[in-house]
Amino acid sequence: MDPLSFEFVSVEEAKKVLDGEPPASAQVDWSALREPPDAARLALSPAALKWLAYLPREVRPLELFHAYPRIANQMAALGNGAAVSALLSELLIDRRGGRQGFPAGVATELTRLQEYLLTLRQAGAAAD
Repeated sequence: MDPLSFEFVSVEEAKKVLDGEPPASAQVDWSALREPPDAARLALSPAALKWLAYLPREVRPLELFHAYPRIANQMAALGNGAAVSALLSELLIDRRGGRQGFPAGVATELTRLQEYLLTLRQAGAAAD
């Protein structure tokens, strides 16, 4: 089982979040830190296409592959289910605050893929 990640906050900061005020980190403009678009990263890699074909049909994230090929390429390059599962956790849980999130169809696909990978890991652990 992977350890839980957390960050230390003061009681006042936690109270503000629970009372509905956005965390201070939500005010950061991350756009300046993003890498500029690269034509090679905007197309699906051969490894990503092979990885997609390897997945069972019911968990293939087709909308993700069409809308976010960069993320699909990144997942395929990771090479193992545990690493992909960790990336999916980062994508599905907003730790920075104020993120836009994925369209509903993509979010559903990511969640379905995450559940599949966790099931595989649990089955592998039970077999040991």
